[in-house]
Amino acid sequence: MPTTSAMATPVAQWVDLPITGDPYQNTDEVELSDISAAVVDGYVNEFGHTVKRPGLNDFVDLGTGQGIDGLYWWDRQNVAIAVSAGRVWKITDSAGSKTELTGATLANGTTVTFATDGTKLAMANGGKIVHTILAGPLTEMADAQAPTDVTHVAWVDGYLLANDGSSGQFQFSSSTDVTSWAALDFATAEGSPDDVTALDVLYREVALVGRDSVEIWINDGATPFIRQPGAFIQRGCASPYTFKSIADPKVGDTWMWLDHNRRFVKLANRTPVYVSNPYDKVIQALTTVDDAVAEVMQIAGFPLYVISFPLAGKTLAYNFIKETWTQWGYWNSAIADYQRFRGKTYCYARPWNKHLVGDHSNGIIYTASRDLFDDNGVTMRSLRRTGFISHGTMQKKRCRSLRIRCKRGVATASVTDPQMVVRWRDSGGPWSNEHQVSLGQVGQHEFEVVMHRLGEYRARQWEFIHSDNTDWILVSAQELVQMGPR
Repeated sequence: MPTTSAMATPVAQWVDLPITGDPYQNTDEVELSDISAAVVDGYVNEFGHTVKRPGLNDFVDLGTGQGIDGLYWWDRQNVAIAVSAGRVWKITDSAGSKTELTGATLANGTTVTFATDGTKLAMANGGKIVHTILAGPLTEMADAQAPTDVTHVAWVDGYLLANDGSSGQFQFSSSTDVTSWAALDFATAEGSPDDVTALDVLYREVALVGRDSVEIWINDGATPFIRQPGAFIQRGCASPYTFKSIADPKVGDTWMWLDHNRRFVKLANRTPVYVSNPYDKVIQALTTVDDAVAEVMQIAGFPLYVISFPLAGKTLAYNFIKETWTQWGYWNSAIADYQRFRGKTYCYARPWNKHLVGDHSNGIIYTASRDLFDDNGVTMRSLRRTGFISHGTMQKKRCRSLRIRCKRGVATASVTDPQMVVRWRDSGGPWSNEHQVSLGQVGQHEFEVVMHRLGEYRARQWEFIHSDNTDWILVSAQELVQMGPR
């Protein structure tokens, strides 16, 4: 008897899974379907693929057992400057040779800001400005008119600029002698009665940052500093150490910060643009954001805004080129969960071609590189997670096969058969067992791996995980899905 169309077995079709492009965390994941829910310990490259974030390797241990509160590349002197436990070191070569500078000390445990005219270096993190030449010693700013409660310093047109926490103003030194300060050489934010909690210079423009507003000032050659007409932004900064400049030919020159409404703002032609929509819910749920610290890292050709929330133990990374957010972390196997990314401070040592990252708690400075695949010997657990995929209908469907395209042939002498884990959960239920997928032994370079007969579901969430000390690039995934009965 011929089979009628009503009795025919539904045809299975290959359908793309949403594992490229932006992850989205601004809603409950049950609401997500044709969009990625999360990327952890990775970033989205120029093709929309998931790439493992840079790993970390020990470069030099300052021996303090405390965080690296400041890290700065002193370009004209070809040295890196590091601050930990209030003490200052210069690192003089690519082998990590270090010398501690003697003299004055800085506060312990507070982020340090730096400014230089090339010959003299100024540092501040909540007290008097400390300055030095390469040979040392470290000296506190002695002029009685100099500010004494300084968290941020910057250099422009020969002037050393500093905010004064005790007055809420910003002050500037003599243009011919940065150790000389005058009582009347100060300014106050004009557009709003707002204390200056941070400042920064980008191409001779001075950003004065407050809790409620940001103003852009310039040296007009006469005053010397005046506010730019129309350069008043009513988006204050929730944490002063999140206000960062970016100067990159790929993305332009701008500032970015966490504003007083707990949203990330990036300036575009003097206009504030919100860029945190995919992660707004996550940030709004945090107990506090006052402790947030950020750095702009230039790694693998991508400028990244990396922000950590210490109390929450969470780190997010924004890719300026792709305009995407991902989560970075440190995999703690003892609790089977992510903690805050180890890096707190950053600088790029150009002559050594080393990206240096200072740890937030142990006194170690690392090199960061896409050629490193763990965190100084500790597993890096990278993943991409989808939303709950239903293929447009809640009727029962069957996964005949799963075809995954990824980088293979990544085996090494120490990891001879690297694996990727695939798991899933249906309709919000528990996660399945972990299914191991080989990423190829030495000589195996086929792009795709295929899994078969993966069960029935109505809505399914997929997760792809890589934990081995090898490279990982997740390109695409397709499901051979059959709608209706078998």
